Amino acid sequence: MNNRLARTITLMLLGAGILLSNTGCVYWRLNQFRNQMSAFPDYYRIEDRDLPTIVALEPVLKPDDLGWLSGLPATETLSSGRSTTETYHFVKHYADPADDEGGEYDIILLAHFNEDDRLHEYQAPARFAIVLTEENFEEVFRPMKDGSIERLQHATGWSWEEHKVNIPVREEIIDFFGVPYAREEVEEGVAYTYVFQLKGNDVRWNPVEWDMYARFVFEPEEERVVQSESYMGRLRVTVDLRSEKNLVEIKRL
Repeated sequence: MNNRLARTITLMLLGAGILLSNTGCVYWRLNQFRNQMSAFPDYYRIEDRDLPTIVALEPVLKPDDLGWLSGLPATETLSSGRSTTETYHFVKHYADPADDEGGEYDIILLAHFNEDDRLHEYQAPARFAIVLTEENFEEVFRPMKDGSIERLQHATGWSWEEHKVNIPVREEIIDFFGVPYAREEVEEGVAYTYVFQLKGNDVRWNPVEWDMYARFVFEPEEERVVQSESYMGRLRVTVDLRSEKNLVEIKRL
């Protein structure tokens, strides 16, 4: 083996080792995050400020973790002293321009990183305060610790007791998201679709053509959500709230 080939192979192995070790660190932090979310009251609190704020008491996630999960860049990154804030501004799109709500239903998410470069606060639009409660988070994520983890598939899933989860109805979805991009009759009832694009960023690879996508299926009697599928970049969340199912899966595609 000549020296050039030996150096090439060494560099390839070194690069692979760095890649695998970095990926392992991501998985380690995400597994910590998963364990924390399943014991939500011990690791987080939710504060009612101008914007509903989730505060991590023992933060673990780093900025690259969000990028690895979603594949989406921040719309804006600002540093103040040793802390950093990333802004993700999702602009709502409309099939009919006459439906345009003037930005009222854009979704702006703020991720605040402390001096240790850990995600310690996360803020959402004010209208989401009604669902961003410690009780809701505890009920939704507590069973996650008993769910499945498929590392090779980049997925985790779990189920919960239906009566303990506050399932939204159609009017509440409209309060959160406004006029749907599309409305269709389906076998289960009616489906609403909402689509968003990150402000000021070019089109990139996503499983769907939008940076954020959400589809909700409502049953006809009480108009409660029975199924939903949403994407944030390459991160997909599917929920089946039918009584015989009550399953959720989070998967990075």
